[in-house]
Amino acid sequence: MGPREFPSRRAFAWLAAVIVAFAVYVSLLPFRLQAVPLDVAWDDFRLAMSSWPQRVPRVNFLANVLLFVPVGFGFCGSLRADREPRLTLRALLVVLGASVAASLTAEFLQEFAPGRVVSASDVLAQTAGCCVGIVAWLAVGPDLIHWTRETRRRTHHDRVTRALIAYAAFWAFANLAPFDITLNVDRLARRWREGEIVLIPFGSNLPLSRLWWDAVVTAVSAVPLGALLLVGWQRRDQRRSVAAVMGIGVTGLVALETAQIFIRSHIFDMTDVLCGAVGVAIGVVAGVRTFDRRLDARTDDIFVRWAWIGLVAWCLMLGAYHWQPFDFTVDEGLIRRKLAGVSLVPLAGYGSGSDLNAFNTLLAKIGLAVPFGGIASVALAGLARRPAAFALVWVSLSATVFGAIELGQFLLPTRVPDPSDVWLGIGGSGLGIWLVRWLRSGYEARRPQQDGYSKGP
Repeated sequence: MGPREFPSRRAFAWLAAVIVAFAVYVSLLPFRLQAVPLDVAWDDFRLAMSSWPQRVPRVNFLANVLLFVPVGFGFCGSLRADREPRLTLRALLVVLGASVAASLTAEFLQEFAPGRVVSASDVLAQTAGCCVGIVAWLAVGPDLIHWTRETRRRTHHDRVTRALIAYAAFWAFANLAPFDITLNVDRLARRWREGEIVLIPFGSNLPLSRLWWDAVVTAVSAVPLGALLLVGWQRRDQRRSVAAVMGIGVTGLVALETAQIFIRSHIFDMTDVLCGAVGVAIGVVAGVRTFDRRLDARTDDIFVRWAWIGLVAWCLMLGAYHWQPFDFTVDEGLIRRKLAGVSLVPLAGYGSGSDLNAFNTLLAKIGLAVPFGGIASVALAGLARRPAAFALVWVSLSATVFGAIELGQFLLPTRVPDPSDVWLGIGGSGLGIWLVRWLRSGYEARRPQQDGYSKGP
């Protein structure tokens, strides 16, 4: 499939199908299924669908809405990509019908999963999510297709810029998730009284180790934003001034932090603005040194050396994230209890607690693994021409690092080891490898033109 053909209608159909399959899968976790007579299951299902539960957990309702947004978007794309983007009544009914059918199927299958609750509210929430996906398609669907195809055709400079734009969108999404918005004035006032709105940097009541960890994470996550603001939406031979970048960056950070006042699971903290500004400044410095560097073999060698240093540093970051508060203890009873609770069913450990918390944790695990894979891809550049050896070393390295992290959690009373996190780490690192290779493909395409190169990657 050529660059101009992706994403195609088939790709959107796969998106919808994968999300539906994922919805069915998580509905049946942890797969302790039991046989139920079909007529009994059907009668119970009809009763559940014809009544409204007395209490609908808000976070789970919102999680179901978010889950089916890509379903509605994907179904629309599978019908209308490369065609007239406007949805006909027939297409709209097909999309909604497919979504409702998927929701009802997932709910009915829960009749055979003890502990799962069949609820009409889940179907309503998922249908609402599908409707949001339909609106999103009508608003940005064709433009997103065009943007993606143009990105795949662009040179190295444009690919980096567009990858940074995609990162900025993901960064904003992750900082606002799980979108449990509240506009209740009394609740907002209570948040102020309880110290959930902190105006003095480093003035929160969190433990010092957690405070510094959050500061480091905030600064590191904002580094790509500084690079984006330096070159984004500019001609290749132009850069914004440092003052302009910092002004735009700080304004954006303040706006995002202000929005978190209205999200119940987040805290407004000026520390995040300050540390984010530090990260933006680092991104500006790194961007100037990287974007203006002549691309040659010597540059590649420098990148490889720094990549190994970065890989060690990122492993330390991963350890810090997963092993806080570092209260290691060798307790045979604790280890046995944790071993008894380990499940080899993928994502089984994410079934406890709210769906939104599980969603946030899933995003965090994958998000932390992507840089690991990206850095490893540069560090292992010498194996790039030997795909089998590269894959073997990458999988072994990823499995060792993420496996060691999970093993360490057996010695931490407040941590729960989960084999699924190893697979998420390997998968996330694979995504990072693909991203770096895609960026490098544009860089390699520019190699023959390097003789006239002066600025820009």
